[in-house]
Amino acid sequence: MRWTDRILGVALGVILGVGTVVVFVFVYSEQTVDAPSISGESPKAHRGGAGAKGGGSHPSPPPVAAIRIVGGAPPAAGPAQLHYRRGELVRLRLVSDATVAVQLLGYGVDTTVEAGRPKALGFKARKTGSFPLVVTASHIDVATIAVR
Repeated sequence: MRWTDRILGVALGVILGVGTVVVFVFVYSEQTVDAPSISGESPKAHRGGAGAKGGGSHPSPPPVAAIRIVGGAPPAAGPAQLHYRRGELVRLRLVSDATVAVQLLGYGVDTTVEAGRPKALGFKARKTGSFPLVVTASHIDVATIAVR
């Protein structure tokens, strides 16, 4: 095999490898649970519901915020910080690697999240303030919901 063939093969491999990483990061990473953001917001911050879109008269449903619980605690990045306005619908998707009971202090919302089975949770943000979502057994915050 000639040396030019080897150089061409290595260069092609590097280009394909870098291209694959770039495509994943910029196209598919927003579909992951802990997707990073370059929009200027903190990666842990999430903005609650949006109103009507594009001149339509029907409000769009607010996005669903994913909350990960790893070993009864938040991921290494820390508890999710979620922001809503009073009266908005809060929609959460809780995912845990172990069965845990969670409680939203101040709202009286209690539920159990089974291991590996996403749990949907929704309620109307009626009270203003900062409310922690905690694992009941350890009282460790896995998210904070701020309502203004």
